[in-house]
Amino acid sequence: MSLSKNSRFRLAGVAAGATVLALALSACSGGSSAPSGGDGDDGISGTINIIGYSGIWEQRYTEAVIQPFQDAHPGVNVNYVAKRSSAEMLSALQSQGSRPGTDVAIMDQSVAQSGNEQGIFAKLDESITPNIASVKDEFLDPDGFGPVLHLDAIGILYDTEVFDSAPTSWEELWNPEWAGKVNLMAPPSLLGLAATAAASTIEGEDYTQSIDKGVAKLKELAPNVQTFAPNPDEWQSIITGQTVIGIGQNARGQYYADESNGKLGIAFPEEGTFYQLNTINLVEGAPNEEAAIAFVDYALSAEAQLAFAEALYYAPSVEVDIPAETADRIIATDGSIKILPFDVDFLAGVRDPWTDIWKREIISQ
Repeated sequence: MSLSKNSRFRLAGVAAGATVLALALSACSGGSSAPSGGDGDDGISGTINIIGYSGIWEQRYTEAVIQPFQDAHPGVNVNYVAKRSSAEMLSALQSQGSRPGTDVAIMDQSVAQSGNEQGIFAKLDESITPNIASVKDEFLDPDGFGPVLHLDAIGILYDTEVFDSAPTSWEELWNPEWAGKVNLMAPPSLLGLAATAAASTIEGEDYTQSIDKGVAKLKELAPNVQTFAPNPDEWQSIITGQTVIGIGQNARGQYYADESNGKLGIAFPEEGTFYQLNTINLVEGAPNEEAAIAFVDYALSAEAQLAFAEALYYAPSVEVDIPAETADRIIATDGSIKILPFDVDFLAGVRDPWTDIWKREIISQ
């Protein structure tokens, strides 16, 4: 994104004003509620189009973050476009070409990296989005693109009415007892990429060098898999009894565990698991750039991050005091859970070839 000096100063003032407004409103309410009101005199108006995840994610993010932002900026309307996966989001953005209709994208880091390389997203810095200064160093993009917004981890989903105890290994997916009862998202989804890396790890293979052993392992798993495209999603597949075990993210797993009265469980394998990092990205040439930048800045605020952590159990990318009852259910970042490396540049490079391998050798069996 190329901004003139005057434009950058103007945007910096808008973003900083948005942050001050949010903090002031938070302070007036004791810091426990979302911002409300707003006099509409900050110069921000119009519609911003945000593309992000569908389902309960959309519902909870709208309630926890988007609505409070609109309350604080009554001149701004947020239009949320929901997609099932980050790959679908990237495809939609690619189709817009040089005349984007989207302002902000919230998607998996590995997919966002492809967007960065293709020139779809703009760089950000503290001069226009001051709250980037609060993002932990490990969650900043080294090239200045959109930072990690919040994070989660991938685990094993299981039916607590079928399992006597929580699964402790990825190997449980291969248990012949669950033949025809496994759900597994195929690449290009992150879940499919993670399954590939996990299979290689089980076989003692360095998946950054080769996935031959991992693919052979997944071919052994394929007969157990009822569906490689759980409908409507991997959580409901287990709750409704279509399957009894699968792979999914912790945050929504925690939510659906409550919704199902504990029928759905989630566990982290002893071999290790993978972070799922969501980034927030400003689209290059965004139609409503000023309002979009203000939204990105608010989304990175401690207030918004805490609100979403409490709404859907995603771990914040900034330092936030999280109540114990919530902290116990979001993914730990203190080393208590073994996290396997999953380099974003590597993932961006293997997404397409791994997807092709799955289509040819695993799904087609």
